Amino acid sequence: MHMNSQTLRLLREGDEKAFEYIFHYYYNQIYTFVLNTLFDKTFAEDITQSVFISLWEKRETIDLETNIAPLLYTIARNQVYRQTERLLLKYKYEQYQQENMQENRDIEEDVNDRFLENILSELIEKLPSDRRRIFLLSRKDNLSNKEIASRLHISEKTVETQIRRSLIFLREKLKYYLNLLIF
Repeated sequence: MHMNSQTLRLLREGDEKAFEYIFHYYYNQIYTFVLNTLFDKTFAEDITQSVFISLWEKRETIDLETNIAPLLYTIARNQVYRQTERLLLKYKYEQYQQENMQENRDIEEDVNDRFLENILSELIEKLPSDRRRIFLLSRKDNLSNKEIASRLHISEKTVETQIRRSLIFLREKLKYYLNLLIF
């Protein structure tokens, strides 16, 4: 069977052998065209299959005087265009999702940070006044143990002990709040 109006007539009438002939005759040409456009074998195979499905679905409207090749290339070009639009839309949507997820993460982190800062401030306020003063001089004012001892006229060992006790207290109390943030 060779390509002629008889083949197209048989295709129009639903002859599967005529369709198979056209499919095998043009498959590689359409596949190559699509592959050279999209550079993706999977998409090229899918679209090429879709071109022939579309041909089968539209077989009753095929003009017997037409050349089938331009029709197949037109269908392929349109499907490549639609696929490209879908991929672009998907890409834009994924970008949008990533940006929103990052924004949400940033907001959540900011809220968590502020929450922890407030809790930490409240816990520091609960320290005995001398211990709180030593701790703040160490952590907020970044003074060394020696500088704190000199400023408060106490021993460095006392400074170390008070900072250690402050940290033990804060760690113990913060465990509860950290568990809240994790879960």
